[in-house]
Amino acid sequence: MANSPLRKTRHSGIFLFFSKRYSKSFAAVGSTVAAAALTFTSAPIANAATPADSEIRAALKRHSDGTWTQADVKLIKSIPELAAVVPDVTRPDDVSIDSAVIGTSGSTGAGSRGITGANGQPLSPAELAKVMPPKGAEPSDPAQVVETPEETDSDTAELDIAALPQDAAGLVAAKASNKWKMTHITHTHRSYTGAIIFKYHTYAEFQYNGSKVLKWGQRYDDFTDEDPVAAVKVNPKRLLDTKSRTPANSGTSSMKREAELCVFKYGCYATLHPWAQVKVYGSGKTAIGGSGV
Repeated sequence: MANSPLRKTRHSGIFLFFSKRYSKSFAAVGSTVAAAALTFTSAPIANAATPADSEIRAALKRHSDGTWTQADVKLIKSIPELAAVVPDVTRPDDVSIDSAVIGTSGSTGAGSRGITGANGQPLSPAELAKVMPPKGAEPSDPAQVVETPEETDSDTAELDIAALPQDAAGLVAAKASNKWKMTHITHTHRSYTGAIIFKYHTYAEFQYNGSKVLKWGQRYDDFTDEDPVAAVKVNPKRLLDTKSRTPANSGTSSMKREAELCVFKYGCYATLHPWAQVKVYGSGKTAIGGSGV
């Protein structure tokens, strides 16, 4: 597995930090960083010989370019301050998806969305927060979107409405009612100590009728930090923003960003490209893909 993006976490003497487009700048943490430098230099790690800076820099570089070895992993893990903030390249991808039917109007349509869970019941505020994008999420920019060809893949569980008797087809179509669904994909990135470094979120809304993906609605992405001292340096322009042509049997939405991974004293040693992809079907089914690197 390759590297993951980051958040800024403060430990006894080393900082993982970014100056994020919507958070504190490096200048805002200058005095804290200076204090951390004194702490690091005056309190060397006990119980083992501290590796030379050149060895550490080389190990970080190999973490960045994907050529790391078990010896590099052992070196980073031997330094608690680094182990707590450097992404664990040996950890499997940590990806989750939350989704919900959001009614018949979509998030930009008129009227109540009537958002429901898998059991058809209204979502609680906590459940709703897992699905819908927060205020800080950045919407897709139509000027940057690339439309990809129409897709023909179908969910094997879908019914072919056209092949059913007219009355049955009418019942199925009425039940589908051109519903909207929101999908939220989260890629979580952890350090060697298991601490969350940062999360990359993507959101994609689509309309379906039980047989076809009719159209895309709002699409967003977002970064969240798990530590209040953390910040993420994110390229303000997405590297990738695509959605497939609709209506179609299925559709795919993808987004990709660029972020830098930095460790105090050793500087920014990695450029990361977190991305996420969701495949949606006319049945409402979804499948996910993507990576944090």
